[in-house]
Amino acid sequence: MKKMMRAVLVLVLVAAVSLSLPGATSIAQEVLTNDSVIQMVKAGLPEAVVIAKIKGTATKFDLKTDSLVGLKKAGVSDKVLEAMLAAGSASAAPTTAMPAPPAPTPAAGALRTQDVIYQLVGDKYVEMFATSANLETNMAFFQSKSEVVLEGRKARYRTNDKQPVFLSTYSSTDAPLVKLKPGDSKDDRNLKIGSGAFMPFGGTQKMGVRNEDKIAINIERDARGFYKMTPATPLPPGEYGFILATGFGAGSGKIYDFGVD
Repeated sequence: MKKMMRAVLVLVLVAAVSLSLPGATSIAQEVLTNDSVIQMVKAGLPEAVVIAKIKGTATKFDLKTDSLVGLKKAGVSDKVLEAMLAAGSASAAPTTAMPAPPAPTPAAGALRTQDVIYQLVGDKYVEMFATSANLETNMAFFQSKSEVVLEGRKARYRTNDKQPVFLSTYSSTDAPLVKLKPGDSKDDRNLKIGSGAFMPFGGTQKMGVRNEDKIAINIERDARGFYKMTPATPLPPGEYGFILATGFGAGSGKIYDFGVD
């Protein structure tokens, strides 16, 4: 019996010593609160130390307006308040990730993360494909006009969504969204991209997508590096496209065209 009591006593002592050793794992995880921050500030800890502590420790802050005012009155600096708000936003953010583009079929090949544009349809991303287009320049009576011309009156890719959401590896500068107009032949679509005047001793030339042809979009960058683009207002039925603005130097280029029905 005495031997058993000694064994139990030894185990208790070992457990107590192990918990007191440096590096031992604490059973209860520390959680910072508003009072914890006020305590560190009033103790004179440097601002950088308090912010580092907030970033590296679990938090449960009360970030209501009255509480923020109370923290300010207690001497908490603006930068520390910003760190608390950032920590609170991170803990409140949903853990469900944005749905990934659909698994590629053998015909579609592996999922690409560059030089690609998807449309978000429901919870799936549908890949769009670029259409070849030509740059045509007409000159008459010292005037010139350049247009990007696509074959066919309508794009093959159609959508009924008046405010479609796109996911693109191109920025809005590299591939602006534009409205295409019916061409003179009635069997093509075009976009005016340049004009100029020629005179005996010189003239002026303008190249690039005109502001009046660009569609205003809302844009944000997601965690994967894609640009999420949405027209700022509903699109009227018609023909549209993301034009690779720098791709027509050799007389031809590409447009990710689509139609809204």
